[in-house]
Amino acid sequence: MTSLRTVLARRRSIRAHLREERALQRAFAMAPTLESAHEIAALAARR
Repeated sequence: MTSLRTVLARRRSIRAHLREERALQRAFAMAPTLESAHEIAALAARR
């Protein structure tokens, strides 16, 4: 049962990470300027 919980927790973690990555890619794509994209990247790196 513990290994099942571990697997489920790991999958939740992976899905959350992928969601964050997709959101970051959308933010890059919608950035009005290269400078804005750089600021988004800097904020993402701090996490």
